[in-house]
Amino acid sequence: MPISQNILNKIIPQFIGFIHVLFVLYSSGSNLMAKDRLKLKSADFLERKTIGNKPTKLISGNVVFTKGALTLKCNQGIHFEEDDLAILYGNVSAFKEDLIITCDTIKLFSEEDKIFSIGNSHVRNSSYDLKADTITIFTKIDSGIAHGGVELIQKKQTITADRIEYQKLKEKDGISYTSNGNVIIKDSLRIATCGKARYDREKDITELSLNPKIKDNSNRVLTGEKISLTYNNEQLTKLYIPSKASAATPIKGYKKTDNDSLYSDTLHFMDSMKGSEIIGFFDNGEIDSLRIHGMAQTLYHIFDDSVYQGKNDASGDTIVMNFSNNELERLNIIDGAEGIYTPDSIATDMKSPISYSADHIKYFLRDEESDFHGNANIEQDRTKLSSGFIKIDWQSNMLQALPFFDHDTAHKPIPPVIKEEGRDPMTGDEMTYNLKTKKGKIKKGKTKADEGHYTGSQIRNQSENVFFIENSTYTTCDLDTAHFHFESKRMKIIQNDLVIAKPIILHLGQIPIMGIPLGIFPHKGGQRHSGWIMPSYGDNKNRGQYIQGLGFYWAPSDYWDTKFTMGFGDKQGVTFRNNVLYRVRYKFSGSLNFFNRQYLSFGQNDITKLGEQKSKSTTIKWTHKQEMRNHQSFNANATYSTSGDYNKKYGLSLSDRMNQKAVSNVSYSKRWPKSKNSFSTNYYSNTDLLIDEKTNPDSRFYVKPSRSGTQINISNRRFPKLSFRHGQSNFFPTESENKRWYNTITWNYALNYTNTERDYYKSVEVDSSFYWERNADSTLKKQNEKNNGWVHTSSINAPQKIFKYISINPSLNLKSAWVNKTQEGIWNGSSYDKTTKTGFATRTTGSFSINTNTQIYGLIGIPYGPLKAIRHVMSPSIGYSWTPNFSETLFGKNLGYVLTETDPITSKNVFHDRFAGTMAGSTPTTERKSMTFSVNNIFQAKIKKGEEEKKIDLISWRMNSSYNFAADSMQLANLRSNIRSKLAGKLNLDLSMTHDFYNYNENTKKRVNQLLKKTLPKSMGSIVYPRLTNMRFSTGFRLKSKQWIDSSKEKSSTEDTSYVDIDLAGPGLNETKEKIKNNLNNKKLWNTNISLSYTYSALNPLNKSKNFWANTNSSFNLTNKWKVSYRARFDLLKRDLVSHSFSIYRDLHCWELSMNWTPNGIGQGINFKLNVKSPTLRDLKIEKRGGIYSGAGF
Repeated sequence: MPISQNILNKIIPQFIGFIHVLFVLYSSGSNLMAKDRLKLKSADFLERKTIGNKPTKLISGNVVFTKGALTLKCNQGIHFEEDDLAILYGNVSAFKEDLIITCDTIKLFSEEDKIFSIGNSHVRNSSYDLKADTITIFTKIDSGIAHGGVELIQKKQTITADRIEYQKLKEKDGISYTSNGNVIIKDSLRIATCGKARYDREKDITELSLNPKIKDNSNRVLTGEKISLTYNNEQLTKLYIPSKASAATPIKGYKKTDNDSLYSDTLHFMDSMKGSEIIGFFDNGEIDSLRIHGMAQTLYHIFDDSVYQGKNDASGDTIVMNFSNNELERLNIIDGAEGIYTPDSIATDMKSPISYSADHIKYFLRDEESDFHGNANIEQDRTKLSSGFIKIDWQSNMLQALPFFDHDTAHKPIPPVIKEEGRDPMTGDEMTYNLKTKKGKIKKGKTKADEGHYTGSQIRNQSENVFFIENSTYTTCDLDTAHFHFESKRMKIIQNDLVIAKPIILHLGQIPIMGIPLGIFPHKGGQRHSGWIMPSYGDNKNRGQYIQGLGFYWAPSDYWDTKFTMGFGDKQGVTFRNNVLYRVRYKFSGSLNFFNRQYLSFGQNDITKLGEQKSKSTTIKWTHKQEMRNHQSFNANATYSTSGDYNKKYGLSLSDRMNQKAVSNVSYSKRWPKSKNSFSTNYYSNTDLLIDEKTNPDSRFYVKPSRSGTQINISNRRFPKLSFRHGQSNFFPTESENKRWYNTITWNYALNYTNTERDYYKSVEVDSSFYWERNADSTLKKQNEKNNGWVHTSSINAPQKIFKYISINPSLNLKSAWVNKTQEGIWNGSSYDKTTKTGFATRTTGSFSINTNTQIYGLIGIPYGPLKAIRHVMSPSIGYSWTPNFSETLFGKNLGYVLTETDPITSKNVFHDRFAGTMAGSTPTTERKSMTFSVNNIFQAKIKKGEEEKKIDLISWRMNSSYNFAADSMQLANLRSNIRSKLAGKLNLDLSMTHDFYNYNENTKKRVNQLLKKTLPKSMGSIVYPRLTNMRFSTGFRLKSKQWIDSSKEKSSTEDTSYVDIDLAGPGLNETKEKIKNNLNNKKLWNTNISLSYTYSALNPLNKSKNFWANTNSSFNLTNKWKVSYRARFDLLKRDLVSHSFSIYRDLHCWELSMNWTPNGIGQGINFKLNVKSPTLRDLKIEKRGGIYSGAGF
């Protein structure tokens, strides 16, 4: 349909306006887009082609592209117009402001403002220079990613890595980057390596991770889990390693050899330090200080002119190291500081390491000094020093110790204390010590040794064992103001030897008492030491006024010592004693004792007559015991005495005075344990030293014979005595657990050979009196007897179990004697005279026995409190033994051991034992067929406390007797019984009884073969009713108070070192010092031990006897210092005080007072003693003895 003209006139102007607007818009947009698009400015050659349906420009020759401020140049290129992509190659370069890019090929992604450079890529500007195989550059934000052989140079650093991502910030002259893979960061002072590095240009911090390591020009290596580096003005100012921090520095030098002119080849060491974290601070790029926190440790080596001196290994909570010119100058260890310095023994002459500790340690390496602050401890070669402050100059090896450092208010003052192993510590106000020479001195020093306390204005040591003390004091009192002390201007202490002081003045309190020009004290540190033995003084009715125990003790070695003492009594004379002891551990030991007496003759008590009327006696005793290899031993005892006169006069009892013998005994033994064999040999000699007195009718010791033929021995000798024994062995041994009856049969065997010789006197009858037989010249007629023989003994045992619960053990014992002579006889009128017949003869005897026993258990439930049951264990036993009469026909054979002779006058039989008086001994002539029976009853309580269950023995009751079938009369033996109990674990009860089954004839005062019987009522007959012949009942208990001193607060009980020398001992008469000490130091207010003993005897019913004794021992702690003891024995039947004694003890701190008093009886006496406690000064005492405490004699 045709359009009207009017409509066209309206539409056409509107369309033309719209077209105009579009044109304007298009024109302005084209200008904007053209400005940001890649433009080809020039090229020598341009060719347009369609490649892949896309228009493409191929250009070459002086090609120039621009995009804004970016200009690119190359020799050739391809431009994909639709993709706005250009590929340039051939002398490629790009410029933007001061940024320059060169490479082999560039891919330019214009829309993304991204350049991808390939081959010899190089990006640089005025602040950084980056090279890599490929680099992706984002031109708008000046950032990129470099790959392959990356090298970045910036701020005097060269960074290489496999990959680097970087970005340049505006108004900053460098780039921030993150590098990965084989990262190396170099500058003029150090090289850092890691797996990843990140640099923040704005903060100027580099963070290294993945095995980071930093090595500086001195080859110091720092490592950690991470490392942070902070820079300022292109210089490193701070280093931070937050965890697993360590640092190591290689160092080299020379080691001195034994030849002073020679040095070893170059040696390499590694100084190191490590801790939880390290913080380092740098000045002008060089290290200034390092701080190591958390379990910090450091090891560094010390050199002097490149010669190795030693190493120091130290640790603490924090270590601060200060450097100068890249060398360690000062090292501080803070809190818990400790370490070990190990010197080179050749270069420094110091042979042992030094260990140390303190709150704070400072090392000044340049000055070679060390300061130890607070609780300082240094130990070298078993010598330990502790102090509040210690300073060591390692050049001079001088050490100075003070209680505290000047102006130090952070640490508590601690006085210097030096202690050597095995010695008491030494302390003072100030101490200096040379670590090399081990010489030093202490001002206002104190020390302790052998319970002695030494002080001095200055103590110095000349050597390791010699000390000098100026203005010294010595005491055993441990108070600050001693109760007593010795004072001397000069004192010399020789360790393990003695102390010499001159002059020396004794002070009580602070009052001078007496002085001597020279004093010598033992100083052996608890070891044996030579020295004078101080005597004791006293007055005794036997000895008169006396001095006892004066002498000298000499200990020349650890293997032997000797003690010489002497005594003097104005009523007795002089004695000399020398005792030698020797011992080599695990080898041998022994003693040699010499005792010489020069005493007044009997009846004389004037000491001035000692030179005229005296007797003398010498006794020598030797004992030796030796253990040798291969189970061998050797023992010897020998006694030699010139006479027995001394013991005759001064023996304590009649038996002592009569029993004066010289005895020697030597033995050797050898064992073979595997074969159970043993062998021994012995020599024995016994000589009666009193034999002349015993056979002298004018002597008070004369032994008068009562019949003819009595013998008195002069001497006995036994040599040799040889013994061989084979121990218990099985006839049929087996290792099987299931043994047969014959596997338990055992046997043993012994062989003894003995050769004896005896000298003796024999009595004869003269004019109806009896005298010791004499020769024609009136001298005593000495008789001699020799005897020898072999004795074989053997036994066989066959223990068995029958019916599982019954044990039975048959046993056969055999004894065979071989002798070379026997006794024969011939009738001489009415007497049968014995003669000796020489010739070999044997005799075999033996016995047989069988025993059986079992156990029977009974249980009675009594559920009462903790008591659950009562158990009864009954153990019956029955046995039979048979010993034949070997004087009669045995098994149809006359053995001929005992001959039966008929008296031709009386026609009575006389039995003659051929082996009596020989080594075989008398022949058993009484047959015994005995059955023994016993029963043992034990009653036990079964107690349960909580989960614990235990048995307590209440009472035991044992009875036994026997019956001899072969006896002619009174076959039944006495019934013996014993009852024992311990009630409540404290009260002991013991009752023993003997009952006799047979009647007693009061006229003949003998037992008769008639059983005692008791008639039962109601004509029930009678029963055997034994009578009680002996009974003993005893009990004992202890009463004590509760503890009145808290033992947990008491360090140690006071030791009572008072000593009483008691010569006469007996129950109830005296109390030994050990018993006193045990009673007094038990921390109880009081305690009492009481024992009662009642005995009854009725062997003769008409003469019964009874005894009832009570013993009591009581001690009382009146105060913590006063202690009193009382001991008494009472006869309760007679109501009589038999004996009693008192003991009083007073603790006077470093002194002690003791008194022991027995008022009456044979033990009467008193001992009073005031003495210093310390054994070193035990002779500093006041003592008075009387009565029994004075001693009986030398």
